Amino acid sequence: MDDQRLRVLIVDDTVVYRRILSDVVEAMPDVVLVGTAPHGRLAIAKLEQTPADLVLLDVEMPEMNGLETLRVIRRSYPATSVVMISGANLSSAETTMRCLDMGALDFLRKPEGADAEASRSELRDKLRPLVRHAQTRINLAQGSGVRPGAPAPRGPQAAPAPAAPAVPAAPKLGRLAPLPGRIDVVGIGVSTGGPNALAELIPRLPADFPVPILLVQHMPPLFTASLAEHLDQKSAINVREARDGEAVLPGRVYIAPGGKHMVLRRLPDDGGPVAPIIGLNENPLENSCRPSVDVLFRSLAAQYDGNMLAVVMTGMGTDGCEGVRAMKRRGCHCLTQSEASCIVYGMPLAVDEAELSDEQVPLDRLADRITQLVRRTRGNG
Repeated sequence: MDDQRLRVLIVDDTVVYRRILSDVVEAMPDVVLVGTAPHGRLAIAKLEQTPADLVLLDVEMPEMNGLETLRVIRRSYPATSVVMISGANLSSAETTMRCLDMGALDFLRKPEGADAEASRSELRDKLRPLVRHAQTRINLAQGSGVRPGAPAPRGPQAAPAPAAPAVPAAPKLGRLAPLPGRIDVVGIGVSTGGPNALAELIPRLPADFPVPILLVQHMPPLFTASLAEHLDQKSAINVREARDGEAVLPGRVYIAPGGKHMVLRRLPDDGGPVAPIIGLNENPLENSCRPSVDVLFRSLAAQYDGNMLAVVMTGMGTDGCEGVRAMKRRGCHCLTQSEASCIVYGMPLAVDEAELSDEQVPLDRLADRITQLVRRTRGNG
């Protein structure tokens, strides 16, 4: 019987990180480490000899860096999943965003600090859902007779039989509530798998989107600024990393900076309508996160009288569930990303199981549905 364990190749120029990553991978069930390499050139040579299902790929390396290596893997081994291993500097963050644009599944930031065991624990927690996703790809591909990790075919080939489509589970939805009379703000929460999901969602929103969007993506500092810049370059709508004290305006996407909670507050009322402004703080972590979706969503609930749309997308954990609950008490509408289109069906699952979701929407239809709902409640759609 063929060995169906997930085959992992580690590529990193630092001996210490190769050892830490190797320890993490070798301790995982149903996973086999097929090799390590100190740079991309050797990694490609190893892939030619021993196929891999998942490559953990350092961003910054000598001889052949992560971006160059990813380009070759995407061309020659398109079914192989790649997770980038990024440093904590701005250059690494920007290159990581480019790698995600090129098809990397997600990224892990190298742990900081001298405690090797803490580093292993942190990497294990972040890598586990990505490994599960890669394993799922193998299971789905078995029906086609082509296992991910095999080289791209050369020359004329008979097309493999497609795998049988997965039958989605029946959605667990709450009692469908009436739409708010008017939607004045959209709140989005997303985590693992988020950068690629947002690259699918945000560029599909129209330039004249009539309300502001406030977004929490679980990311460390520097990475959220690079994410905002990359999304802004490919989108009609304006995307920016949020700044403390700036007014919240229609037609803009505000991304919470890594390491800071994002909330809304209003200036003292002088008799006229007052636009809310953004507040950033470093209050304690919630759900082990800062920024936290729950913090943002509770703030939206306090500032808007039910005229809200909550969107919870792919991600590990339950952050956002209690925030949606607070928003639902005020009468918001809630969309969750469908299970089949999530990299990690964790955050949406928590909302679905709590019966707080009004609709489960596939990723490729999410932008259209958000736009439709907002415009319908505002009388222009």
